Amino acid sequence: MMTIKKLSNEQLSIEVGEFGAELQSIKKDGIEYLWQGNSDFWGRRAPVLFPIVGKLKHGRYTYDDASFQLSGHGFARDKVFKLIDGSDEAVIYELKSDKETKIVYPFDFRLRITYRLQGNQLSVNWEVKNLDETEMYFGIGAHPAFNVPLGTGKFEDYSLAISPEKNRQLIPLNVSEGTIDLAKKQVSKDNTFNLSRALFKNDALVFETPEATEVVLSNSVNDRSVKVSWDHMPFVGLWSPYPSEAPFVCIEPWCGIADDDNTDGDLTTKFGINMLSPGKKFKAGYTIIIN
Repeated sequence: MMTIKKLSNEQLSIEVGEFGAELQSIKKDGIEYLWQGNSDFWGRRAPVLFPIVGKLKHGRYTYDDASFQLSGHGFARDKVFKLIDGSDEAVIYELKSDKETKIVYPFDFRLRITYRLQGNQLSVNWEVKNLDETEMYFGIGAHPAFNVPLGTGKFEDYSLAISPEKNRQLIPLNVSEGTIDLAKKQVSKDNTFNLSRALFKNDALVFETPEATEVVLSNSVNDRSVKVSWDHMPFVGLWSPYPSEAPFVCIEPWCGIADDDNTDGDLTTKFGINMLSPGKKFKAGYTIIIN
């Protein structure tokens, strides 16, 4: 049975589970903002993606003349983390490499995830430390799903808005393979997206976000909204499963991305990969503001 840690203040209450160090609930005024998981649509809630984001071409990669098989979004979401520190408003979970992870990912690492409440804001911070003697290559990302509707209205009453308002690169997905097609990158002039099922007919909308960015989920029938913001995440995915009538949408800031269709499979040259020197730490994070 999964152990759940509950945090609360005067505005928000959240729950985090040790399995995957995954966020399980975000409530304000008795309203549940986080998707609660349903395998008819999507069984997860807010998994942490590590050590890859998205899918590998043919589910494999190569490193140091060896070939490894690794499922989409990596293994962290299916590992039990250790709670190493906790209070009423913050918790820190830790995952270290072990015999199982070394079979699919040949690096020694430590991953720490901190959840912290402050007012109507939840901050999520990642710290990856390279415990190996060689350079370490990895991706890490977020995948929180938010209920739509939030209390009232229907799916089509809601919209997603990306700031700052500007043209940005849209990276198409190969729906059948789950890979990306960098050769077909295009400039998107859209910053606001009214929700509809057809919006996601080609899977997630994936954008490059080279600067500080925020995405707001809001609606035309009440004042409830969710803002997800970050300073240093080079990509974001916006997703809801198509063509099902799934009552949620995901806002996914990433430090990493799926394989390009034309990859040679070498992890060290993978598009969007992060490299970390021995003994060094990588830090990134994002914030969820609930209204």
